[in-house]
Amino acid sequence: MRRPLTSAARRGASAVPALAAAAAAVWATRGLRPPAPRRGGVGPADFSVARAERDLLRIAQAPRPSGSANASAVRDHLVTRLTELGLEVDQQEAVGAGLSTPTPYGPRYLGAGRVHNIVARLRGTRPGSAVALFSHYDSVAQGPGASDAGVPVAALLEAVRALRERPPLTNDLLVVLTDGEECGLLGARAFFAEHPWADSVGAVLNFEARGTTGPVLMFETGPGNRPLVDLLAGSGVPAFSSSLFYEVYRRLPNATDFSVAKDAGTPGMNFANIGGFIRYHSPADDLDHVDHGTFQHHGELALALADRLGRTPLEELRGSDATFFTVGRGALVRYSAAGTRLCAAAAGALWLLGTRKGHDSAREAFLGTGGAVRAASRTAGRLAAGAVASTAFTAAARRTSPEAHRSGDFYDADLLYLALACGTAASALVPGDGARRRTGAETLLAAACTALTTTLPGGSYLASWPLLGSAAGGLCRRGPAAAQAAAAGVAAVPALLLFPPLSRLLFQALTPRMAAAAVMALQLAGELAAPTLTAVPRRVRRGAALALAAAGAGTAGVALWRGRADGTKPAPESLSWLADADTGETWWLSTDPAPNPWTSRALGTAYRTGRLEKYFPGWTRDVHYAPAGPPGEEVAAPELTVLKEEDTPDGRRITARVRSPRGARQLSLAVPGGDVRRWSVEGRVVTREEAGAGERDQPWELWLHAVPDEGFLLELDLPRKPVQVRLLDRDDGLPAWARDSLLAHGEEPPGRIAAAALDVESWGNAGFVSTHLHL
Repeated sequence: MRRPLTSAARRGASAVPALAAAAAAVWATRGLRPPAPRRGGVGPADFSVARAERDLLRIAQAPRPSGSANASAVRDHLVTRLTELGLEVDQQEAVGAGLSTPTPYGPRYLGAGRVHNIVARLRGTRPGSAVALFSHYDSVAQGPGASDAGVPVAALLEAVRALRERPPLTNDLLVVLTDGEECGLLGARAFFAEHPWADSVGAVLNFEARGTTGPVLMFETGPGNRPLVDLLAGSGVPAFSSSLFYEVYRRLPNATDFSVAKDAGTPGMNFANIGGFIRYHSPADDLDHVDHGTFQHHGELALALADRLGRTPLEELRGSDATFFTVGRGALVRYSAAGTRLCAAAAGALWLLGTRKGHDSAREAFLGTGGAVRAASRTAGRLAAGAVASTAFTAAARRTSPEAHRSGDFYDADLLYLALACGTAASALVPGDGARRRTGAETLLAAACTALTTTLPGGSYLASWPLLGSAAGGLCRRGPAAAQAAAAGVAAVPALLLFPPLSRLLFQALTPRMAAAAVMALQLAGELAAPTLTAVPRRVRRGAALALAAAGAGTAGVALWRGRADGTKPAPESLSWLADADTGETWWLSTDPAPNPWTSRALGTAYRTGRLEKYFPGWTRDVHYAPAGPPGEEVAAPELTVLKEEDTPDGRRITARVRSPRGARQLSLAVPGGDVRRWSVEGRVVTREEAGAGERDQPWELWLHAVPDEGFLLELDLPRKPVQVRLLDRDDGLPAWARDSLLAHGEEPPGRIAAAALDVESWGNAGFVSTHLHL
């Protein structure tokens, strides 16, 4: 005879569906981990972090911006290593001309510079098309670039070494390590514009880093991507990707070296890790913060995909567009455009059936189209409340965490995400009608499914699969509450497998300042799983909600306290020095929210704040500035020497040489009135229309990188009227005498960290010299 369950056992059994749903969400999120690093016991034909790390130690000892001595030393090492691996190595010296990209500070960014690309070839058994492995070996001046992109470069070297231990490839393999990526993709532009091997590239795999941790995502591909996605899915390496990434990224102004290959019509895939954004482009992107799991993932992907593509006819890489997404531990689901429409249609049909058919008396008055709309409005209200609360929370956190002012990220962002997740879970446990909450979420998803399938098909799976599962499960409304809760848990599985990992990635990709998107993804999962709580007593739910809320508050407190108390995690700071060669004035400059103990030595207490249009025309950023006093040494102004002037049908063309007598690494030419119609750098011609430089009455500014001693030869197409020009050169860091003057006020504060180069590589922590002239 069965014994009746005790009340405690009944309460425990009633919570099983809800606990299983929570476990599914945690499991799916935990799946977003790179492979464990392999150090010992690795065969010669496999990837080893330990072997790759030897190269990384040589690459990432110090910053290596384009044109620097460190960049030259690293280039020599890479050439030696590729030669030792038996590849045919060519060093391409060229001038790369970048096109316009938007910046957060005002003018469109135009760049050009002298680059030194490393291009190496491993011949296959069948001459013809080549697979190209891309990454860049330059870093920003503000940090040693251990992850961006030292890790990918070292991973490619080890992958090539392992490939040499395997049977020969059919296709040629190119390793293209570009220079000047941080200056506007200059190396990639020069490679595709003029390198003789560029025409043979049949597929590109580009490896990047937008942070220091996390799994490597395949975040961008091209049209007709189904064969490549199938190849990635069958690589044997965890594949974290989504057609949503592709749909969104191709609509953004962001760019990597892969963008140049894509513009050239070359199929391929773009990879990057995005965790640890707080250290991106900063001094903290160093060897101490390398995630060796991320390192392993870069290498395994490069090795597996190069091996498979190296044995695949590259002319077969064009196909139809796929919808694809990752489930769990790197399993890639993919299907065709027809499958996308079929999923959307099936989900919509099941939802319509559910809104018109009730199965229990408690819901009969509620179900129906009108009830679904009312439920959707309540669900939208809860989502909006969560968005507002999470945004307010992260805004308050930024006030107590100075490091977040510049990047929007935190040193302890993972703890903050955990706090938000606890708070969101607590709100999901608040007593309410689970069926109504699910119906409201389904109605919103039905609308999203229709919109996404027609406008953003690669992202439609986020609506169609959760709706399909939930609507199908919602039809099973008969039976005891425990059975309904169990069925609801099964129905919510698609949402629980998709939304929590998406939330985690959104929090990293958009940074905590846009936490609302991450929280709403979690909320949707909670709304669809709400019926699993049907059989759980209200007081148990309230108790669990209070416990989760307390855990979230405690976690947030720990994160914020650690951020304030840990002296090894200071706020990034900027301090530059500028000399006006025309007037003799000198200025301290800072873009920090407010002076700190170091920068206040320069700015003092009577500093001013505003936009320095005279020196940075069109820049919309406020700058703190104060007089710096006389320089400790003679400062030479940048020079522009007119060599020739000739008439054109709509104006005149000036040929001039610009140079920096003091040997600065970068030089900027600005025309505040925007009167430049066409320009060329060492013969590389760009028109305003080609560059997408905007209206002609907007300031025009060209940054020149890796400036040689003899300077650059320029051509400028100008109107016949006189044109004002601002010429400015820039060197990394403060002049020695300026730094000494700050140290005269006391020792340097411990733990100083230069601000990340998040805006453009050329801003921040520099010495500028400016002059004005008329042409």
